[in-house]
Amino acid sequence: MILKSFSWQHFILATLVLGIIWYVGIWLYYRRKGKSSLDAENSSTPLPHRWQHQVDELSQSDSLIGQPTLEPGVQVVEAADFSFADKTDTVNVADKSHQLGLVPDVLQEIKAICAILEKKDGNKEDFFAMFEMVKVKYPQIINYPATSELNQFIREHVPFHLSADELEGLWN
Repeated sequence: MILKSFSWQHFILATLVLGIIWYVGIWLYYRRKGKSSLDAENSSTPLPHRWQHQVDELSQSDSLIGQPTLEPGVQVVEAADFSFADKTDTVNVADKSHQLGLVPDVLQEIKAICAILEKKDGNKEDFFAMFEMVKVKYPQIINYPATSELNQFIREHVPFHLSADELEGLWN
């Protein structure tokens, strides 16, 4: 019943009056302390901190968490100490990259031959005939220095037994 006697105009008027009284009270409080909001923005001295007097100045090399450790075998070198291979070594690098591309290709061909032999139930003669196509396609594999690894791979993947003489005869 008491609330029915108030209108919206009375409510707005009371809110404005109480708001003005609130902000005037805040303004007087800060005025009495000698600081206004404008004075705080214009002050050039930083606020004092309790912990400033207890902390030593850190040098440039010191860190709060310490120095990072490198993984084993990793070194930090200057730019002048770092270089790529000499131009005289480019021939060897080219041979290595050629061999690195050659061997996986030949191994892939041998895998394909072994898969065909397993599907078609092939024998040694079929394998030798298909391997001749690999030698024609990759003639530089004949002079490859580590044919023993390729022979081991062939021995493990063909579905029949190959003797050492037969494996050596593949490369001739």
